[in-house]
Amino acid sequence: MGIALYTRATDDALFAIVSRSDAFAPTQGYLHQYRLVDDGNGSLHGVFTRAFGEWSGLKEIEAIAVDDAAGFVYYSDETYGVRQYHADPLAADAEDQLGEFGRGEFTEDHEGISVYARDNGTGYLLVSDQQANHFNVYAREGTATAPYAHGLLARIAVSTEESDGSDLTTVELPGFPGGLFVAMSTDRTFQFYAIDDLLQAAELAR
Repeated sequence: MGIALYTRATDDALFAIVSRSDAFAPTQGYLHQYRLVDDGNGSLHGVFTRAFGEWSGLKEIEAIAVDDAAGFVYYSDETYGVRQYHADPLAADAEDQLGEFGRGEFTEDHEGISVYARDNGTGYLLVSDQQANHFNVYAREGTATAPYAHGLLARIAVSTEESDGSDLTTVELPGFPGGLFVAMSTDRTFQFYAIDDLLQAAELAR
């Protein structure tokens, strides 16, 4: 149902984190993580690393996003909330949920997640409120007393319809000097947005 890649900063090891399409999935260990290894002959192998992640059992888990710089993975437990874990399977508390957010702040489904990261540790998490045709914008960083608390900063209306997938880049592109945000509609139409325009409301909320 969903996949995200994670590159570990300490050794550049590459991992894939995937979710399943299974009505009988376990409420613990819903996600599987694989280390992607080059065998030296041009083939890539996925080596199972762990099963992790809590699931409410309400609907499914499709959207996954990784913050490489901070070392976190986020995923949308649809109609429940967004959950946060360590992306590194060797972290001391890798099996423990670090936090959850977005509870009661969505019309129905929690969907696509995109990470806007700044070098100073701040930034934004953009999560699709699918049935409302909005993206909820959360603070990437927590607080000194609640490091895994991500407060809602803004709700942004978009022309994208029932988006369940999105991504962004902060690389300067022609016509998009501050970066580009791309979101997919249910009919597989893709809309392009200037990052600067989308995040103006979130900046004002800080």
